[in-house]
Amino acid sequence: MNQITIDTAGWIRSVGDAETVEVRMSYDPADPLAVSLHITGESREDTWVFARDLLADGLRSMAPVGAGAIQVQATSVLTEVSHLGETGDVEMLRLPWWNTREFIRLTHTVVPRGHEDVDIDSWLDDLTAS
Repeated sequence: MNQITIDTAGWIRSVGDAETVEVRMSYDPADPLAVSLHITGESREDTWVFARDLLADGLRSMAPVGAGAIQVQATSVLTEVSHLGETGDVEMLRLPWWNTREFIRLTHTVVPRGHEDVDIDSWLDDLTAS
């Protein structure tokens, strides 16, 4: 199965700063429950990995969805992904809603929601490998 990747532009805001960034949204069917957002800007390079369902559910909600370090919500034209960093600072990434929606639609064509197959033994082996 093929990976899904969509490149888009976004805006990220942290304490007092705002920056235009490039975002690569990636989905690998080998890890069917997760999506990655690789964020590159003039002063940053970071990758956020979180649940695909969280991103999909956030596209349908005008209130933040998620109880952990990542929350997602939709506005009329944007997808907002907030990230609680290790230092306790919250960063808000704003992406075009239609690009995010198309990305999720494409991931569901490769691995439909509810049909994710995860090999727990291999995952544990990879996790505990030196």
